[in-house]
Amino acid sequence: MKDIVDVAISEIGYREQGNNRTKYGEYTGANGAAWCHSFVSWCAHEAGVSTSVVPKTASTTYGMQWFKKRGQFKYKGKYTPKRCDIVYFKTGRSHVGIVESVSGGQLHTIEGNTSDKVARRSYSLNNATITGYGTPKYTSTQNGSSGSGKKDSKKELQYLQKILSRHEAKAETIKADEAETGKIPAGNVMITVNNGKKKFTVPAEEGAKVVWERDSTPGKFTFTAKVEKGFSIGMGNEVLVTVDSKKFFYGFVFTKEGKKDGMASYIVYDQLRYLKNKETIVYKKKTADELIKILAKRFNLQYGTLADTGWRRSAIEDNTTLFDIIQNALDDTLITKGKTYVLYDKVGKLQLTDVAKMKVNTCLVDAETGQDYSYKTTIDSDVYNQIKLVYENKKKGTFDLYVTKDSKNIGKWGTLQYLDKIDNPDIGKLKSKALLKLYDKKKRTLTISGVIGNINVRGGSLVPVMLDLGDITVANYMLVDKVTHTFKNCEYTMDLVVSGGDFSE
Repeated sequence: MKDIVDVAISEIGYREQGNNRTKYGEYTGANGAAWCHSFVSWCAHEAGVSTSVVPKTASTTYGMQWFKKRGQFKYKGKYTPKRCDIVYFKTGRSHVGIVESVSGGQLHTIEGNTSDKVARRSYSLNNATITGYGTPKYTSTQNGSSGSGKKDSKKELQYLQKILSRHEAKAETIKADEAETGKIPAGNVMITVNNGKKKFTVPAEEGAKVVWERDSTPGKFTFTAKVEKGFSIGMGNEVLVTVDSKKFFYGFVFTKEGKKDGMASYIVYDQLRYLKNKETIVYKKKTADELIKILAKRFNLQYGTLADTGWRRSAIEDNTTLFDIIQNALDDTLITKGKTYVLYDKVGKLQLTDVAKMKVNTCLVDAETGQDYSYKTTIDSDVYNQIKLVYENKKKGTFDLYVTKDSKNIGKWGTLQYLDKIDNPDIGKLKSKALLKLYDKKKRTLTISGVIGNINVRGGSLVPVMLDLGDITVANYMLVDKVTHTFKNCEYTMDLVVSGGDFSE
């Protein structure tokens, strides 16, 4: 079984793609920066080492401090390094490598970003540039040693059992008279700008749009207006949008494009745009809502109602976008609690809501309220009906197979096989079942255009859909993955991309 050194050896000779651009930097989110520690972190990841054992970071300073805080750092001269240790060099040199071996008073390493490539290097153990060594607490399988790995097996078993036992919400059938079409809105849009000196309204030209998506994307408002003398709109100016006198969208100007005819187009984002910022954070036993409050305070963001997710998590997030920091916490909550939460900006305040509480019953989507639709069904990407896991039994000199399959779907689709190697036979059967549960599904998307507008619909909303699509019928609440609100030709309409629900054939 491979350890971090084996992975590093396989990378010898790899060269950066110019200007410090590497696959290692892509992994840590620091592509274009010095990549010696990104290489170490990437190798650890490829070897199956948790970020709680070797940090995911591009910073040598952070990496060394990370080990020091955990009492896992040994200074040069007081310690004989071992295979798979992480060697840190003097701060002035700002470099790091992986210990391959020690022999005859010589330290042999594999390093990234040495002469712009991955290469072996050798030093005297007394080399003046060496500061010391990070000594990760690897499991028996992560550092190449033999052992039962029972502790790790238990954790993975627990994880897989959660996947298998997790209640997947069935598509909720629309109850009689529960959903109805709301009143046809007038769609009167008013745009109020605050440029720091004064507030003023801007008459928008036809075609103003608000776009909301469910995952890791800021809300976006685009409009075109005539540039009037004395009414300057600049970067960062606050913009409030009302529809039929109700507050609808609040954000900040990020882009302005002027035109010869005196018109200008603007792009306005809500607060979620600032979640693209990257941050390093260490937190212990925090729920996702508590984590959002911490990040909001750091970046001066306003928040409103944040649902208590009920799951506490500890993590080290280094050089990671705020979106990903929060999403990692929400993903972990989904795995452990079986609940999906949606983060969004509600007219200037961050909100976190259980998706089950985001029904919009006044937005029935059917043949009367939608102008057109298209749907796509595919088994061409990440769909598998047979899972085969292989364990190399070195004691017997054989390969043990763990196979779980869906014979019914194989009969319909042919065999779509997922093949992978495992290091622990104890989890073989359970893991194959879990993977089949995750991947043995057709992927379907439904796009509906020209739906009567409703200001309550956003990414993450549940809307009732009743459509006869010819060979498929839909009569369920469906999750809005993306909504585009359009105000044009004195009409207010929406284009929806929805998922979930039962597509019954």
